[in-house]
Amino acid sequence: MHHRPFARSPEGRSRARAAAVLGSAALTLLLALGSDGVSAQATARWYIGTYSNDLLVWDEASEQVVDRIQMRNFIPTDLTVSEGKDRLYVRDASGQIIEVVDLARGEVIDELTLSGDSVSVRIGGFAPHPSNRSAVMQVMRYTKHADRFSVEGPFVLEYDIERKAVTDTVPVPDGIADNAGFRYSPDGETLYFFGRDIVATDADTYEEIDRWELSRPIEPGLGRTSFGTAPGTYDEPGVSTSLFRMTDPTQNRAMMGISRVRLADEEVEFFTLGPSEPVTRFSLAPGGTKAYALYSEIGRYEFWEFDLVGQRVSRRHPFAGRPRMGLQVSADGERLYVHVAGNTIDVYDSSTFELLRTVELDDDMTGVVILPGPGATP
Repeated sequence: MHHRPFARSPEGRSRARAAAVLGSAALTLLLALGSDGVSAQATARWYIGTYSNDLLVWDEASEQVVDRIQMRNFIPTDLTVSEGKDRLYVRDASGQIIEVVDLARGEVIDELTLSGDSVSVRIGGFAPHPSNRSAVMQVMRYTKHADRFSVEGPFVLEYDIERKAVTDTVPVPDGIADNAGFRYSPDGETLYFFGRDIVATDADTYEEIDRWELSRPIEPGLGRTSFGTAPGTYDEPGVSTSLFRMTDPTQNRAMMGISRVRLADEEVEFFTLGPSEPVTRFSLAPGGTKAYALYSEIGRYEFWEFDLVGQRVSRRHPFAGRPRMGLQVSADGERLYVHVAGNTIDVYDSSTFELLRTVELDDDMTGVVILPGPGATP
């Protein structure tokens, strides 16, 4: 495993140097889009699951619901976007059905289930192959008998989406729990399993090809760390930027920092911020040089802004929060959205943290997927 800190950037260092430490993709983006690292015309579409059995399509630019996608089953909850950003896989509240939404057509085109007759199969983890022809899913099977139910699993299965058939049982690598997370690499050649370690398997044979022992201290004298592996809305493909925690074994205190995990390179870039605080809901801003998170204690809520180039907390600002909150940065980087739970989205100015307005939807939210793009209000 390779690791290195985010490069330190003294005051006055040029923008090109600052971008270089974040990788060639971020540099290209900064040079192409200007000094702020994002386009003023950038926008995004939100796909929001609701208790009304519809997906709402919410446009950032207009802050309006521009479409409703009618689902076939009860309460869409968990939403998974395909690698090509052309489909959504939406699990219903029972956990037994996944509906396939074609985003270009704005409608459900298929549904997947393993349940039937006296057998109910609940789908937990779900990872579609980038080709959209197959998927890997973690399931539990419940069989109703005359006098009892029997429960089996969890199993990890390979499922052919086109044939609607289970084609293989996927062996879970040694040391990985049966209910661990998994996902494909962007090219579809590798299936990663996530536990205390990360195990890379061949996507065709499921043979282990590499093991990344993240559970081990990354340097002698450092405590065990816990790095995030789920990519955010504005992460590069195959990259995850997130908060992490670790224990300082010398002082026996919990520390927090920010890491950038590059799966294909088995590389972690990281820096520490100081003692661990109740800060969650980390959200990377477009351009990759800033990020935001929420400090949350009963009666005390704050926005935290992170300077990823200068490796520091650049601002903290109190605001009137809510007990449950999600956080997202707008595609142009100018607004912060606080959402979950309920049917409202609070819109804040990212430069002043001023509450601009509250957007009210017709339905309570169950889950959100955000797709950046050049979309404009119809």
